Amino acid sequence: MPDPVVLQVEDDDAGYFVFNDLFKKICPDIRLERARDGSEALEKIEKLTADPAVDLRLILLDVFLPMIDGWEVLESIRAIEEYKQVPVVIFTNLVRERDRVRCAALGVEYLEKPGDLQSLIVLVKEICARANSAAA
Repeated sequence: MPDPVVLQVEDDDAGYFVFNDLFKKICPDIRLERARDGSEALEKIEKLTADPAVDLRLILLDVFLPMIDGWEVLESIRAIEEYKQVPVVIFTNLVRERDRVRCAALGVEYLEKPGDLQSLIVLVKEICARANSAAA
């Protein structure tokens, strides 16, 4: 059975560690990987999706990233057939209606940091439940 993985694309250490601590409590059976910028994110996504021992369950993506921003990462993810099935959640401080519309058009969730943390927890729990039912 493939190893379930969530990729968090977050350059801010504090944001990463808060989510990491929460994630370990909610989903101890799912591995959390991190990319610190858009370039590293695309490399990790390629590596993770190419590995038959890995089941990439979710990409949690910030918008403000060094190198390549989150929008460019998202466009790249949606342009490559092998990545299209991977759910993406934009989790960012950027709160603009046009970005919510853009996410809806691309079929991704758009959650505000830190205000939508409860919504993020619900999504993560759903992913954990799917991972646990797939392993059974």
